[in-house]
Amino acid sequence: MAAADLRLLAGLALLLFGGLAAYLAVGEGEGAVALVLAGACLALLVLAAAFLGRKRLGALGQALYSLARTGSPGPRSPDVLAEPLSALAEALRTAWDERDLLLAALDASPDGLLVLDAEGRVRFTNAAAASLLGRDRASLATQPLAWFLPHEAAVEALRRVRREGGTVTLAVEEPGGRALELTAAAVGIGGRVLVALRDLTETRRVDQVRRDFVANVSHELRTPLAALRSALETLRAGAMDDPQARELFLTRAEAEAERLTRLVEELLELSRLEAGVGLTASAPVDVAQVLLRAVERMEPQARRAGLDLELKLPPSLPSVLGDAERLERAVVNLLDNAIKFTPPGGSVTVMANAAEEGVLVMVQDTGIGIDERDLPRIFERFYKADRSRHQPGAGLGLAIVRHIVEAHGGRVWAQSTPGEGSTFAILLPSPASDG
Repeated sequence: MAAADLRLLAGLALLLFGGLAAYLAVGEGEGAVALVLAGACLALLVLAAAFLGRKRLGALGQALYSLARTGSPGPRSPDVLAEPLSALAEALRTAWDERDLLLAALDASPDGLLVLDAEGRVRFTNAAAASLLGRDRASLATQPLAWFLPHEAAVEALRRVRREGGTVTLAVEEPGGRALELTAAAVGIGGRVLVALRDLTETRRVDQVRRDFVANVSHELRTPLAALRSALETLRAGAMDDPQARELFLTRAEAEAERLTRLVEELLELSRLEAGVGLTASAPVDVAQVLLRAVERMEPQARRAGLDLELKLPPSLPSVLGDAERLERAVVNLLDNAIKFTPPGGSVTVMANAAEEGVLVMVQDTGIGIDERDLPRIFERFYKADRSRHQPGAGLGLAIVRHIVEAHGGRVWAQSTPGEGSTFAILLPSPASDG
């Protein structure tokens, strides 16, 4: 019920009871008072019916009937009206409470709900509907819904429901990629229509991510499995009798098996991170030691690639709270990425410094760089920029880095200039900066 409607109803009630008090004061008969009061209350009941619905009318009608029967001869006294007035007040109070409860429930709904009149104008809207339509309730009130949802299919669906009744559900595509599901149902009272709106954008995005994930995993599994099968078929065809050929194909098979193992391990690790499993973020971590161990692990790979791998550390660094093993994994993944895309003769440098927000770790390379259009997506799982199409790996390494860093309350980002190199940065909060 709108605030103006509530004020009108309350004003009529006050007028009614004020008139009763004046009538009693001037000395008219009790029977006349009861009849006047009953007539006025009946008018009030008609008004209340529009707002409270039929559910509470039984109690209100019973109270009014009791009022009408108080007109018996005898001394005039307001006491004779006390019981029916009390019943009327209680019935109104109960109806009011139920109405407030219903409105609160409608407002709490995550779906947008609107009631339209026979002309398609908005008569009621909840908070979710106002948010989905990008308007406040006041601007929606009494206006045609078509003004705020100008889609021909939706407008026609609403017309059909008003004309024929029943229920219609359809998807509405909006500029910018947002998708809404609209369900319209005839209420059956004066051509009114109940409209439910639901934002499907996130649901569709998740579905698309799931489909992409299945497609990418299938592709990444198919490639090494095909290579394994080819090597085994070649060996079975006679290469086993040739020591040199046997060694070649066994080495290939071993490499593909290792690739499969690494893919499965990365998928399991990513799954655990996304589920928040196994991460202990309560132990103090010496960042310098984490970086030192990561560099020592990756030095052989850098040496084979003909690269200089350097670690630059200040005299001291604040500690962070987290999982040292996972943080080391994040740095190793960044180093592996830098080594893959830096030509022989280049360099990869790991640096760390205390920052206002915590500890800043950077991995800088002199590699081929990353195109600007790829930068926003390089931390997505399975995403491979054009530069990396022919490089080994499933495109999970940087996604794992992002999840590890975010699980520690930190941020990761990249800056790059094609042809000059890239810098990956990790900012980890320290206890001192949090305090």
